Amino acid sequence: MRTKSTELSPHSRKVFDLLSKSEKPLSAYEILDKLRRHGIKAPPTVYRALESLTERGMVHRIESLNAFVACHDEDEEDHNHNHAAQFAVCRGCGSVTEIHDHRLSDMIRELSNKLKFHIEREMLELLGLCQQCEHKAA
Repeated sequence: MRTKSTELSPHSRKVFDLLSKSEKPLSAYEILDKLRRHGIKAPPTVYRALESLTERGMVHRIESLNAFVACHDEDEEDHNHNHAAQFAVCRGCGSVTEIHDHRLSDMIRELSNKLKFHIEREMLELLGLCQQCEHKAA
C-alpha cells in the first residue's frame, strides 16, 4: 500500500517541502546544505528521504543534472509512483519543466509493445534552451 504524503517522516517532509518551494532542481548536497539548520546533518538522511519520496512519486530525479525536483503533476491527487517522468531541461539556466502529455507515454508504450520490451521506468529528458536563455544567446 502506498503511503500518502501526509504520512511522511519528518525528514522526508522537510526535503519535500524544500523541493516544492525551490525554483530549480537541487542536488542532494544542496538539499543537505539548506536543511542543516533544520536538523538534517548527514548525507544518508537526505538520500533516504529522497529515495522514499521518489518511490512515492512525489519527487523526480533529473538524471542529466543529478538533481531532484518535486512532482508537479496536477492530475495526480495522490501521487502515482508509476507515472511517466518527462521533462524539458534548460542547459542555460538549469530550469526544469515537468511535461504532462500522455501522448508521449502512449507512444513509448506502443514502442515497448512493438519491441517486446518491458519498460521498468520511463524517464524522458529534453535538453535545450528555454525561451529566456535562447533570447540571451541570440
